[in-house]
Amino acid sequence: MAATSKAAELIDGDTLAASLRAVAAAAPLASVTFPGLGKKITSTWLLDRADHCARRLIDGGVRPGDIVGVLAPPGPGLLAGLFGCWLAGAVVTVLPARPGFVNGNGQVGRLGRMVSTARVRHLVADDVHDDLVRQLAQDRLGLCVVPALAADAPSVPLPRSDPADLAVVQFTSGTVTEPRGVLLSHRAVMAALRAIVVSSRQGQDDVMVQWMPHYHDMGLFGHLSFLLNGCDSHIFEPIALLRRPAELLRYLAACRATTFTGMNFAYEALIDAASAEVLDGLDLSAWRLAYNGAEPVSPQTVRRFQETFAPAGVAPHVMYPVYGLAEATLAVTFPVPGSLPALVTVDRAELGRTGQVRLTAPGQPDAKTVVSVGRPVAGLAVRLADEQGRPLGPGQLGEIQVRGDMVTSGYLGGSASASAELFDGDWLRTGDLAFQLGGDYFVVGRRKEMTIVNGQNFFPEDAEAIARTVPGVYRRHAVAAGQAGQAGEEYIAVIAETSLADSARAGLARDIRQRVVTELGTPNIQVHLVPPRWLTRTTSGKWQRLLALQRLQGVSGS
Repeated sequence: MAATSKAAELIDGDTLAASLRAVAAAAPLASVTFPGLGKKITSTWLLDRADHCARRLIDGGVRPGDIVGVLAPPGPGLLAGLFGCWLAGAVVTVLPARPGFVNGNGQVGRLGRMVSTARVRHLVADDVHDDLVRQLAQDRLGLCVVPALAADAPSVPLPRSDPADLAVVQFTSGTVTEPRGVLLSHRAVMAALRAIVVSSRQGQDDVMVQWMPHYHDMGLFGHLSFLLNGCDSHIFEPIALLRRPAELLRYLAACRATTFTGMNFAYEALIDAASAEVLDGLDLSAWRLAYNGAEPVSPQTVRRFQETFAPAGVAPHVMYPVYGLAEATLAVTFPVPGSLPALVTVDRAELGRTGQVRLTAPGQPDAKTVVSVGRPVAGLAVRLADEQGRPLGPGQLGEIQVRGDMVTSGYLGGSASASAELFDGDWLRTGDLAFQLGGDYFVVGRRKEMTIVNGQNFFPEDAEAIARTVPGVYRRHAVAAGQAGQAGEEYIAVIAETSLADSARAGLARDIRQRVVTELGTPNIQVHLVPPRWLTRTTSGKWQRLLALQRLQGVSGS
């Protein structure tokens, strides 16, 4: 397939409700398929059902500006609930229901905290009799549950929203802090959706396959860009990636999908599932973009993806490393579609010590290969700044800062001091560190997760990448973070899962430490071994490094 689709922007309207009405008129048969449920809906069906949901919400006491929780698995009810809220003039927060991933009581507690933080009084549910929904309603007195799908609706008028009105409270995944509610207006969301469509050259012949949940910013806004642009999409339940990755690959081929979204570990799962038997006769030549974001993109994953799927007709430019965050309504930088992923190798020690980029050859001491995440998306300004907020030029490491219509106004319940911390004038501080070369941005890590040892900066991803290759580490599960010792000394803590017997653990810890010390050039490394499935991820699948450190107390290290 050609590197670009026939881009023709259908996305219209200045609010999400207006945009759904526009796409239902322009592309009435545009569809969303839910393979796990055996169901398929159209944009006209969605508009009709969302209208019913909106009127039920208003009849139940929802007023414009109220924050309404949506708790539903991937399915027609989830989408009807989302747009029902927007048609009713309400604000949506998609609550993270994670069947098959975590303990039910833990889910109720987390959801309860979000409901309290957002002062949610109404909950839209696909199944009002679901155990999780019933328990949440039972624990939160006064919480009114409204069905997302209803056969009839009362005759009440629908309000008209303004582009400046709040549309979404998007809770962050909480890799560094507790999850926070990002405030996003209709104007911000619509600007972001148009940026995605324009910058990825999305057209109506594009077909999306998605496993990412809608409570994740990539899952929500990525899908909305397709749905409201009149494209067909196929939505799997999130657990399908981990349990049935080969099935996803076969489905991608069967529906001639052009687009798939995920983070780096998702592509590792697909690569690992792509045996010769699975790939035999598989035609993935329609695949145009494999969005890879939400966590650092591994150069090894890029190469493995290209090599693994080439026999199935996947072109080398399909891997599409991107960068974004919830505070910018998802998209910040995209590569030019059809371009090969750009990789550069820099001197890790020089970058950590001085913040200057010095190119070197792969295999050289302190060599670090970094993947480009492209250039600013349409309508967004991006710059790099030092700790004093001074702009930096190419070849210098600094914090990514962004400015544009798609940027949040702040956090839910945020104080003036919190907003001052989030913004540098009218520039949003992302907390992510990157450098620029040749117009491309290369993200290397988060400022808060950077470790300083003996005056030199280290990024946890570097230690993790080394530790994960050591035989005996369970399924490449390892994280790293900076920690201070009892005497105040600084070191890098590497926490690795293993299923090895106690007699072999000391040898594994020694091997991990030796490799990390050798490659990073610092002896200040401590290794902690933990059982399989001890490390935790955020709701979006990212490792929670700082939480792992907090849990280390009382755990026997090596």
